[in-house]
Amino acid sequence: MSDAPPPAKRQRRTTASLTALRHLAREAAEAGEPMREIARRLDLPWSTLTKWAREDGFRRKDIAARQAEAAKAQGEADHIREQAEVAARRTILRDEEEDEGADEPAPPRSQTDEEITLARARVGALLEAGYIPEAEQDMRAARRLTSLQSFAAPVRAATEAASQQMRQAERDASLYRVALQVCACWEEGDTPPDHLPWVVSSIFQKRLAIARDVVRGFDPDDEGSDRELTEQMILLAAQGWFRNFHPLLREAITTLTLQGNHALAEKVGGFLKAEQAALPTLIQWCHANGYGYHGEP
Repeated sequence: MSDAPPPAKRQRRTTASLTALRHLAREAAEAGEPMREIARRLDLPWSTLTKWAREDGFRRKDIAARQAEAAKAQGEADHIREQAEVAARRTILRDEEEDEGADEPAPPRSQTDEEITLARARVGALLEAGYIPEAEQDMRAARRLTSLQSFAAPVRAATEAASQQMRQAERDASLYRVALQVCACWEEGDTPPDHLPWVVSSIFQKRLAIARDVVRGFDPDDEGSDRELTEQMILLAAQGWFRNFHPLLREAITTLTLQGNHALAEKVGGFLKAEQAALPTLIQWCHANGYGYHGEP
Protein backbone atom coordinates (compact mmCIF):
# COMPACT_ATOMS: atom_id res chain seq x y z
CA MET A 1 0.00 0.00 0.00
CA SER A 2 1.46 3.37 -1.08
CA ASP A 3 2.01 6.14 1.46
CA ALA A 4 1.99 8.87 -1.27
CA PRO A 5 -0.71 11.54 -0.71
CA PRO A 6 -3.59 11.53 -3.16
CA PRO A 7 -3.41 14.22 -5.90
CA ALA A 8 -4.85 17.55 -4.88
CA LYS A 9 -8.32 18.10 -6.15
CA ARG A 10 -8.96 21.32 -8.05
CA GLN A 11 -11.46 23.34 -6.13
CA ARG A 12 -14.65 23.92 -8.05
CA ARG A 13 -15.00 27.60 -8.85
CA THR A 14 -18.21 29.56 -8.82
CA THR A 15 -19.74 31.04 -11.95
CA ALA A 16 -18.87 34.59 -10.79
CA SER A 17 -15.26 33.57 -10.18
CA LEU A 18 -14.96 31.97 -13.61
CA THR A 19 -16.49 35.05 -15.24
CA ALA A 20 -13.95 37.29 -13.50
CA LEU A 21 -11.08 34.99 -14.49
CA ARG A 22 -12.29 34.94 -18.08
CA HIS A 23 -12.30 38.71 -18.12
CA LEU A 24 -8.80 38.89 -16.60
CA ALA A 25 -7.50 36.36 -19.12
CA ARG A 26 -8.79 38.41 -22.03
CA GLU A 27 -7.32 41.63 -20.67
CA ALA A 28 -3.94 39.96 -20.15
CA ALA A 29 -3.92 38.45 -23.65
CA GLU A 30 -4.81 41.78 -25.26
CA ALA A 31 -2.01 43.39 -23.23
CA GLY A 32 0.44 40.93 -24.84
CA GLU A 33 0.96 38.39 -22.06
CA PRO A 34 1.65 34.86 -23.43
CA MET A 35 -1.21 32.41 -23.09
CA ARG A 36 0.77 29.81 -21.13
CA GLU A 37 1.85 32.48 -18.66
CA ILE A 38 -1.79 33.50 -18.24
CA ALA A 39 -2.80 29.88 -17.60
CA ARG A 40 -0.06 29.49 -15.00
CA ARG A 41 -0.70 32.82 -13.25
CA LEU A 42 -4.48 32.36 -13.07
CA ASP A 43 -4.22 28.60 -12.36
CA LEU A 44 -6.39 27.69 -15.34
CA PRO A 45 -6.45 24.41 -17.26
CA TRP A 46 -4.99 24.90 -20.73
CA SER A 47 -8.09 23.48 -22.36
CA THR A 48 -10.31 25.97 -20.52
CA LEU A 49 -8.15 28.95 -21.45
CA THR A 50 -7.93 28.01 -25.14
CA LYS A 51 -11.71 27.46 -25.21
CA TRP A 52 -12.30 30.94 -23.79
CA ALA A 53 -9.76 32.45 -26.19
CA ARG A 54 -11.50 30.88 -29.18
CA GLU A 55 -14.99 31.89 -28.05
CA ASP A 56 -14.07 35.43 -26.90
CA GLY A 57 -11.64 36.15 -29.74
CA PHE A 58 -8.45 36.78 -27.83
CA ARG A 59 -6.23 34.29 -29.56
CA ARG A 60 -3.04 35.84 -30.90
CA LYS A 61 -4.32 35.83 -34.49
CA ASP A 62 -7.66 37.36 -33.38
CA ILE A 63 -5.87 40.19 -31.54
CA ALA A 64 -3.53 40.82 -34.49
CA ALA A 65 -6.49 40.98 -36.88
CA ARG A 66 -8.29 43.49 -34.67
CA GLN A 67 -5.17 45.62 -34.31
CA ALA A 68 -4.68 45.67 -38.08
CA GLU A 69 -8.31 46.64 -38.60
CA ALA A 70 -8.06 49.37 -35.95
CA ALA A 71 -4.89 50.75 -37.53
CA LYS A 72 -6.58 50.81 -40.93
CA ALA A 73 -9.62 52.58 -39.51
CA GLN A 74 -7.41 55.06 -37.67
CA GLY A 75 -5.51 55.84 -40.85
CA GLU A 76 -8.73 56.38 -42.78
CA ALA A 77 -10.11 58.57 -39.99
CA ASP A 78 -6.92 60.64 -39.91
CA HIS A 79 -7.15 61.14 -43.66
CA ILE A 80 -10.75 62.33 -43.28
CA ARG A 81 -9.65 64.73 -40.52
CA GLU A 82 -6.87 66.15 -42.71
CA GLN A 83 -9.22 66.70 -45.65
CA ALA A 84 -11.77 68.37 -43.37
CA GLU A 85 -9.11 70.71 -41.97
CA VAL A 86 -7.91 71.68 -45.46
CA ALA A 87 -11.48 72.56 -46.48
CA ALA A 88 -12.10 74.46 -43.24
CA ARG A 89 -8.87 76.47 -43.57
CA ARG A 90 -9.83 77.47 -47.10
CA THR A 91 -13.18 78.67 -45.78
CA ILE A 92 -11.49 80.63 -43.01
CA LEU A 93 -9.09 82.23 -45.50
CA ARG A 94 -11.95 83.17 -47.83
CA ASP A 95 -13.90 84.72 -44.96
CA GLU A 96 -10.84 86.72 -43.88
CA GLU A 97 -10.36 88.03 -47.43
CA GLU A 98 -14.01 89.07 -47.56
CA ASP A 99 -13.68 90.79 -44.17
CA GLU A 100 -10.69 92.79 -45.41
CA GLY A 101 -12.83 94.32 -48.13
CA ALA A 102 -15.76 95.07 -45.83
CA ASP A 103 -16.53 98.57 -44.53
CA GLU A 104 -16.36 97.28 -40.95
CA PRO A 105 -13.88 94.38 -40.78
CA ALA A 106 -14.69 91.65 -38.28
CA PRO A 107 -12.45 91.36 -35.21
CA PRO A 108 -9.41 89.12 -35.72
CA ARG A 109 -10.00 85.41 -35.22
CA SER A 110 -8.14 83.97 -32.25
CA GLN A 111 -6.19 80.74 -32.38
CA THR A 112 -8.80 79.12 -30.13
CA ASP A 113 -11.61 80.16 -32.49
CA GLU A 114 -9.73 78.58 -35.36
CA GLU A 115 -9.10 75.37 -33.43
CA ILE A 116 -12.80 75.08 -32.57
CA THR A 117 -13.77 75.62 -36.21
CA LEU A 118 -11.33 72.93 -37.32
CA ALA A 119 -12.59 70.52 -34.65
CA ARG A 120 -16.20 71.01 -35.74
CA ALA A 121 -15.18 70.39 -39.34
CA ARG A 122 -13.45 67.16 -38.33
CA VAL A 123 -16.48 65.97 -36.36
CA GLY A 124 -18.84 66.69 -39.24
CA ALA A 125 -16.63 64.89 -41.76
CA LEU A 126 -16.22 61.85 -39.51
CA LEU A 127 -19.96 61.63 -38.96
CA GLU A 128 -20.64 61.74 -42.69
CA ALA A 129 -18.12 58.94 -43.23
CA GLY A 130 -19.67 56.83 -40.46
CA TYR A 131 -16.81 57.04 -37.98
CA ILE A 132 -18.99 57.56 -34.92
CA PRO A 133 -16.47 56.72 -32.11
CA GLU A 134 -13.81 58.91 -33.73
CA ALA A 135 -16.33 61.74 -34.14
CA GLU A 136 -17.26 61.45 -30.46
CA GLN A 137 -13.58 61.62 -29.50
CA ASP A 138 -13.03 64.80 -31.54
CA MET A 139 -16.27 66.27 -30.21
CA ARG A 140 -15.11 65.86 -26.61
CA ALA A 141 -11.92 67.77 -27.45
CA ALA A 142 -13.94 70.53 -29.14
CA ARG A 143 -16.32 70.76 -26.17
CA ARG A 144 -13.34 71.21 -23.85
CA LEU A 145 -12.15 74.15 -25.94
CA THR A 146 -15.61 75.73 -26.10
CA SER A 147 -16.01 75.33 -22.34
CA LEU A 148 -12.67 77.03 -21.73
CA GLN A 149 -13.60 79.78 -24.17
CA SER A 150 -16.96 80.36 -22.46
CA PHE A 151 -15.26 80.47 -19.09
CA ALA A 152 -12.82 83.13 -20.32
CA ALA A 153 -15.43 85.13 -22.27
CA PRO A 154 -16.27 87.71 -19.54
CA VAL A 155 -12.72 89.06 -19.48
CA ARG A 156 -11.65 88.13 -22.99
CA ALA A 157 -12.43 91.51 -24.54
CA ALA A 158 -10.59 93.38 -21.82
CA THR A 159 -7.54 91.12 -21.94
CA GLU A 160 -7.46 91.27 -25.74
CA ALA A 161 -7.50 95.07 -25.64
CA ALA A 162 -4.68 95.03 -23.09
CA SER A 163 -2.73 92.54 -25.21
CA GLN A 164 -3.12 94.76 -28.26
CA GLN A 165 -1.82 97.71 -26.28
CA MET A 166 1.17 95.66 -25.13
CA ARG A 167 1.92 94.53 -28.68
CA GLN A 168 1.64 98.10 -29.92
CA ALA A 169 3.98 99.25 -27.16
CA GLU A 170 6.49 96.58 -28.18
CA ARG A 171 6.26 97.70 -31.82
CA ASP A 172 6.72 101.32 -30.77
CA ALA A 173 9.72 100.43 -28.63
CA SER A 174 11.26 98.50 -31.52
CA LEU A 175 10.70 101.44 -33.86
CA TYR A 176 12.22 103.87 -31.34
CA ARG A 177 15.30 101.66 -30.94
CA VAL A 178 15.78 101.55 -34.70
CA ALA A 179 15.34 105.32 -34.99
CA LEU A 180 17.90 105.93 -32.25
CA GLN A 181 20.34 103.48 -33.86
CA VAL A 182 20.01 105.22 -37.22
CA CYS A 183 20.55 108.55 -35.49
CA ALA A 184 23.64 107.13 -33.69
CA CYS A 185 22.05 107.82 -30.29
CA TRP A 186 21.67 104.25 -29.04
CA GLU A 187 23.63 101.96 -26.77
CA GLU A 188 22.60 98.35 -26.16
CA GLY A 189 20.69 98.12 -22.89
CA ASP A 190 19.18 101.59 -23.06
CA THR A 191 15.44 101.96 -22.55
CA PRO A 192 13.65 103.61 -25.48
CA PRO A 193 11.61 106.74 -24.73
CA ASP A 194 7.81 106.86 -24.74
CA HIS A 195 7.87 109.03 -27.85
CA LEU A 196 10.34 110.49 -30.29
CA PRO A 197 10.86 114.23 -30.65
CA TRP A 198 10.59 115.71 -34.11
CA VAL A 199 14.34 116.11 -34.49
CA VAL A 200 14.98 112.36 -33.99
CA SER A 201 12.08 111.35 -36.22
CA SER A 202 13.14 113.79 -38.93
CA ILE A 203 16.79 112.75 -38.98
CA PHE A 204 15.78 109.07 -38.87
CA GLN A 205 13.56 109.34 -41.95
CA LYS A 206 15.99 111.55 -43.89
CA ARG A 207 18.96 109.29 -43.20
CA LEU A 208 17.08 106.24 -44.43
CA ALA A 209 15.91 108.12 -47.53
CA ILE A 210 19.37 109.40 -48.51
CA ALA A 211 20.92 105.97 -47.85
CA ARG A 212 18.38 104.37 -50.21
CA ASP A 213 19.12 107.04 -52.84
CA VAL A 214 22.87 106.39 -52.65
CA VAL A 215 22.42 102.61 -52.90
CA ARG A 216 20.28 103.04 -56.00
CA GLY A 217 22.72 105.61 -57.37
CA PHE A 218 25.55 103.09 -57.23
CA ASP A 219 23.41 100.34 -58.75
CA PRO A 220 20.57 101.72 -60.91
CA ASP A 221 19.60 98.19 -61.96
CA ASP A 222 18.91 97.15 -58.36
CA GLU A 223 15.25 96.11 -58.33
CA GLY A 224 14.96 95.97 -54.56
CA SER A 225 11.90 97.68 -53.14
CA ASP A 226 12.00 100.58 -50.69
CA ARG A 227 10.93 98.19 -47.97
CA GLU A 228 13.76 95.74 -48.70
CA LEU A 229 16.32 98.54 -48.77
CA THR A 230 14.96 99.94 -45.52
CA GLU A 231 15.24 96.52 -43.88
CA GLN A 232 18.87 96.36 -45.00
CA MET A 233 19.51 99.80 -43.52
CA ILE A 234 17.92 98.74 -40.23
CA LEU A 235 20.20 95.70 -40.05
CA LEU A 236 23.20 97.94 -40.69
CA ALA A 237 21.97 100.34 -38.01
CA ALA A 238 21.95 97.53 -35.44
CA GLN A 239 25.61 96.92 -36.30
CA GLY A 240 26.52 100.57 -35.75
CA TRP A 241 26.89 101.45 -39.43
CA PHE A 242 25.25 104.88 -39.01
CA ARG A 243 27.84 105.92 -36.44
CA ASN A 244 30.21 106.38 -39.37
CA PHE A 245 27.54 107.83 -41.64
CA HIS A 246 29.05 111.19 -42.56
CA PRO A 247 32.44 109.83 -43.70
CA LEU A 248 30.61 107.18 -45.73
CA LEU A 249 28.50 109.86 -47.41
CA ARG A 250 31.60 111.93 -48.22
CA GLU A 251 33.15 108.88 -49.85
CA ALA A 252 29.90 108.38 -51.76
CA ILE A 253 29.99 111.97 -53.03
CA THR A 254 33.49 111.40 -54.41
CA THR A 255 32.48 108.15 -56.10
CA LEU A 256 29.24 109.59 -57.53
CA THR A 257 31.15 112.59 -58.90
CA LEU A 258 33.67 110.32 -60.62
CA GLN A 259 30.80 108.33 -62.09
CA GLY A 260 29.26 111.50 -63.47
CA ASN A 261 26.20 111.35 -61.22
CA HIS A 262 26.52 115.01 -60.26
CA ALA A 263 22.85 115.48 -59.37
CA LEU A 264 22.92 112.83 -56.70
CA ALA A 265 26.33 113.94 -55.47
CA GLU A 266 24.95 117.46 -55.04
CA LYS A 267 21.88 116.11 -53.27
CA VAL A 268 24.02 114.17 -50.80
CA GLY A 269 26.14 117.26 -50.18
CA GLY A 270 23.02 119.30 -49.46
CA PHE A 271 21.84 116.61 -47.05
CA LEU A 272 25.12 116.78 -45.14
CA LYS A 273 24.86 120.54 -44.77
CA ALA A 274 21.24 120.33 -43.57
CA GLU A 275 22.10 117.62 -41.06
CA GLN A 276 25.05 119.58 -39.71
CA ALA A 277 22.59 122.34 -38.92
CA ALA A 278 20.18 119.92 -37.19
CA LEU A 279 22.74 117.95 -35.18
CA PRO A 280 23.11 120.42 -32.27
CA THR A 281 19.42 120.02 -31.45
CA LEU A 282 19.71 116.22 -31.65
CA ILE A 283 22.80 116.17 -29.43
CA GLN A 284 21.11 118.46 -26.91
CA TRP A 285 18.12 116.09 -26.76
CA CYS A 286 20.44 113.09 -26.30
CA HIS A 287 22.20 114.69 -23.34
CA ALA A 288 18.92 115.79 -21.77
CA ASN A 289 17.47 112.28 -21.96
CA GLY A 290 20.46 110.22 -20.92
CA TYR A 291 21.64 109.14 -24.36
CA GLY A 292 24.98 109.65 -26.01
CA TYR A 293 25.49 110.79 -29.58
CA HIS A 294 28.04 108.44 -31.19
CA GLY A 295 28.23 109.86 -34.71
CA GLU A 296 30.36 112.57 -36.22
CA PRO A 297 29.52 116.01 -34.71
